[in-house]
Amino acid sequence: MKVAGVITEYNPFHNGHKYQLEQIKRQTSADYIVVAMSGNFVQRGEPAIIDKYERTRMALLSGADLVLELPSVFATASAEFFARGGVSVLKNTCVVDTLCYGVESVDHELTTLVAGVLKNPPAAYSASLARLIQDGMSFPVARSRALCEYFKDTYDSASEKLDAFIASPNNILAIEYEKALKDCVITGFPIKRIGEGYHSTDSTCEFSSATAVRRVISTTYNTANFMTVTTASKSQLENLTVLNTLMPADCAKILTHCVSNGNIVFPDAISDSLYYRLISERNAGYEKYADCTKELSAKIVKNIYKYESFTQFCDLLKSKNLTYTRISRVLTHILLGIEKNDFNICMDNPYLRILGFKKSSGELMHLLKKRASVPIITKVADAPYELISKDIFAADLYGRLCHSQQNEFTHGVVII
Repeated sequence: MKVAGVITEYNPFHNGHKYQLEQIKRQTSADYIVVAMSGNFVQRGEPAIIDKYERTRMALLSGADLVLELPSVFATASAEFFARGGVSVLKNTCVVDTLCYGVESVDHELTTLVAGVLKNPPAAYSASLARLIQDGMSFPVARSRALCEYFKDTYDSASEKLDAFIASPNNILAIEYEKALKDCVITGFPIKRIGEGYHSTDSTCEFSSATAVRRVISTTYNTANFMTVTTASKSQLENLTVLNTLMPADCAKILTHCVSNGNIVFPDAISDSLYYRLISERNAGYEKYADCTKELSAKIVKNIYKYESFTQFCDLLKSKNLTYTRISRVLTHILLGIEKNDFNICMDNPYLRILGFKKSSGELMHLLKKRASVPIITKVADAPYELISKDIFAADLYGRLCHSQQNEFTHGVVII
């Protein structure tokens, strides 16, 4: 039996994701696909537009066979820890043999070469990176430049090639996946992406990005500040017919249902909760939280009375060497109580949380129960609280934001 794995967010699931799952089955001849999916908060450092159970349903209806939750500690982390956490989840199943990931252009040699340098940084690369950061470059830009300098004698036109390669968020994740796969029994398998890029807001393409799909929803509500909503009018729902061209029909139906019931969440929905956390801890500072430096902590304290909303504060704090995404992650870590040491505690992912599976995947589920190297959780009530407390807190907060009547203890596994 051949089992492929995917690490993803599905925020929300769209045609490009369905294409990827189809290509995985076609190119790897996988019998089953296991998905490690972010929970209710995602890597950009914000809440997912709909909850993890509805996104799980979308995935299972569109080609996935089993969906496991990527713990919130890793789901909201930088690319390195996001990848390491996801690989750890798949590795602990002891059934996944291939990790498939999307790339803008398939260049496995370059991906693994760069991953090797980043896994064990040579002195020359480290020196260049430190110098460029000291010169005021943001980490992503400095990393790209440092890699170009390091490979300048290896590749012709290395600067142009590497700049283009590393500019893509999907390619950055591909590199981090290959880093995490070093000395692992799981092998990497790149799948070429099609359609719009990660940041594109163009919703006229059949293979538009998840960003574009979310933009359709936000535009429908005219929510310039992305505040949460309660219910949708008939005219607003009619405007969502475009989703039928951007998503599989079942997924469009699920998303439209969530919109009609007011069960969607935009980034600024966390504004009040976040402000409460910030002012509660301003005297102690925020340096203990994941990704937060002493300098950023001081900057947050200095500007806290200029706070209007989550997205406004991210814009206010960003600078030449601090990206919006880096700041949004830090603020989300503060909100969720994710501290630096949590990465070390959770790195081995001491449990597998099942969000959903297909009835037809009986053989896979049987093998998972037999081989998994860590406990499998289907009922939160049966799980050691200290292992899953961060995810319970994140889910409780999210449930309030999306007006859910259920919680982690009452919501069952999704079975299709």
